[in-house]
Amino acid sequence: MALKETLFLVLLAIHLVAAAIWVGGLLFFIFAVVPAARTAPDADIPARLGRAFRPVAWVALGTLVVTGPLLLFIQGLGAAVLRLGFWRSPFGVTLGVKVILVVTVLALTLWHDIVLGPRSQMVSDPGPSRRVGRAIGLLSLVIFLAGMALAQGF
Repeated sequence: MALKETLFLVLLAIHLVAAAIWVGGLLFFIFAVVPAARTAPDADIPARLGRAFRPVAWVALGTLVVTGPLLLFIQGLGAAVLRLGFWRSPFGVTLGVKVILVVTVLALTLWHDIVLGPRSQMVSDPGPSRRVGRAIGLLSLVIFLAGMALAQGF
């Protein structure tokens, strides 16, 4: 196996593990932690688990942001993305949507972690934080699906 192929497979594996950690963690939080917290609201479960998961989540996100472009570069798409025609192709459109969603998720996650999370603790109202968390989870799932489409050449 050539070095380029080996590097691609290693980066792909790292990218997929990071995606599984990020998306899986979000889905676990949305579908398990939040409902469980409703049965014991005094336990502050979402905030404590959220603080514990935050470093793992940011490492996963950082890994995705680094490995995604590297994977494209290894596939020979480095110079192609500079041409307007690339972004008009089905692959380019899908990649463009994915990039826009990634930037949106990064911004929402920062807002959630820096502003909404602490504010919800101070005012005891998890509503806004919960809604943004759900949006992050949904958008992350769409990003994951877009990645699968890209892997198939769409």
